[in-house]
Amino acid sequence: MTKTRKFKIALDLDGVIIDKPPLIPKKLIEWLFKGGRKDGLFYRFPASKFEQAIRKISHFYLFRPPIRESFAFIKEISASKDFDLFIVSGRYSFLKKETENWLKIKNINSFFKKIYLNLNNKQPHLFKEEVLKKLKPDIFIDDDNLLADYLAQKLEGIKVYCCINGSEKCLKAEPISSIKEIPLFK
Repeated sequence: MTKTRKFKIALDLDGVIIDKPPLIPKKLIEWLFKGGRKDGLFYRFPASKFEQAIRKISHFYLFRPPIRESFAFIKEISASKDFDLFIVSGRYSFLKKETENWLKIKNINSFFKKIYLNLNNKQPHLFKEEVLKKLKPDIFIDDDNLLADYLAQKLEGIKVYCCINGSEKCLKAEPISSIKEIPLFK
């Protein structure tokens, strides 16, 4: 009897599974996260305890609703024995507790085979590249167009999708507006 390999799907958290805080524009969040830089892949680590506290508050589970379509997608395919789901998040170590609380409160921990968090505070694109090269999922979904394009160039044999909201453009990654658009549902 031959055992069929499960289809591996890796997902980012913010912008793919978890929505941004209400009333705060995505552009502002990205500007703070990238230290005001628009060019290249650089993500600012908030070094002061004050900045980290602000970021922790902004990641409090009440301020971060799930993205409904993504939540439905995850619930639907996690019920199938054909898929293994993984989270690969660039969130820094100081957000570990907030991330674990969100996943526990939303009761979706059991949907994922493994959750990878950036506990060594690497640049998120480098952390994700490292994890994904070892994990070797069939697909990876992120919402950061620059990061997704970077990974699409670096990861052979992994289809990289980028959830975009219309204003951004992906040059190397496959653009989608919802994770329901990946070929599993076509």
